[in-house]
Amino acid sequence: MASIPAGRFSRLWAAVLPDPGPARLLALTSLLGSFGFGLYQSGSAIYFVRSAGMAENRVGLGLSLAGLAGLLFGIPIGQLADRHGPRTTAIAMSVLKAVPLAAFPWIHAYWQFLLAVAVFGIADGGWSVANEAIIAGAISGSSRIRASAYLRSVFNVGITAGAFCAGLALTADTRTAYLALFWGCVLASLTTAVSYLRLPKPPGVPPGEAPVRGLRAVRDLPYLAVAQISNVTLLSDTVLFVGLPLWLVSGTSAPRSLAAWLVALNTLLVVGLQVRAARSAETLAGAVRTQRWAFCALIAMCLLAGLAGHFSAWPASGLLVVSVVALTAGEMWGQGSRWALRFGFAPAGAQGQYGAAFRLGQVGPRVLGPVTVTALTSRWHFGGWLVLAAVFLAALAAGRPVISWAERTRAEPSDAPQRVGSRQ
Repeated sequence: MASIPAGRFSRLWAAVLPDPGPARLLALTSLLGSFGFGLYQSGSAIYFVRSAGMAENRVGLGLSLAGLAGLLFGIPIGQLADRHGPRTTAIAMSVLKAVPLAAFPWIHAYWQFLLAVAVFGIADGGWSVANEAIIAGAISGSSRIRASAYLRSVFNVGITAGAFCAGLALTADTRTAYLALFWGCVLASLTTAVSYLRLPKPPGVPPGEAPVRGLRAVRDLPYLAVAQISNVTLLSDTVLFVGLPLWLVSGTSAPRSLAAWLVALNTLLVVGLQVRAARSAETLAGAVRTQRWAFCALIAMCLLAGLAGHFSAWPASGLLVVSVVALTAGEMWGQGSRWALRFGFAPAGAQGQYGAAFRLGQVGPRVLGPVTVTALTSRWHFGGWLVLAAVFLAALAAGRPVISWAERTRAEPSDAPQRVGSRQ
């Protein structure tokens, strides 16, 4: 068998990985962090139901509250990252995540469960805030968008690998397998903390010199409005993991096994194309255009998925596959525009606080999204998909005016290449 020449292999490896330096080191931390989260997300709920004997609805409620706590506590953690340095904060959050994970095997009371998952949710949300602040501090200009795209591709690889390993534990369905799963989460979190030590330590901002004091980010209404509109694209996750599978089973003639293949298709497309899709959002003007493409793709997805309910098995399957391609395009373009707007409109000395404020825009898609998408598609069928399309249409209409409002209310970002209205 012919071997791949060393030079060609090196060029192929270089095309897959970010440039050497902070971005490549951050790719390692993202891979480790996402692998641990994939283990946790895929196995924790089933463990507490099957092994700890808790009711499914109570476990679901606890995990939802933990996610909400992670978003709300992001603001003070973001301030810590701005003041004491994002690398130090990311290390602390990675270590803090390991604490409740290590305690899971000894949890039997519901209040213990709520406390443990809340601590994990806060630590995981804080880790995301600090990690983004590291990107903002270590990488400048449009390189942030490319680095974020690489990191997201790596994140998808890690979370898929974690979910696969969790699946082995779920197949075994023994307490020993579940304990191995959680200790794997602990090891991944602690290894993530150690890997941050390879990054240069950026200085924190002394309180007297901080350009943004107090909780100015949560009072920055234009920025929060941009966050709300931009995060509407995150409904694509709920549609992919909740809406489409339920619709496929209850509203179409497509084979049920297709649901898993649709998720796999989405994962492969994101891993392979996220970097390319994000290139169009490397300027503020490009972010406006890319956001518009994202919402148009998601509107098309709703129409295609809804129409699948009116055809037999094979045509319905084809429509669902094409709808997932459109969903993935909207997801990737939406992520690119979110990164550009989140970094570009945040003051240089307050990336942690502003990044956490931007994440508040996830409350609607993450908390209200599942119940809304499920109710619309299960009760109203094709009409529900039309209502969901109207939500994306409204966000499309509001996107550019809201971004222009945010641009008018702040100084030109130091490394933003272009204003929205400038010629490309």
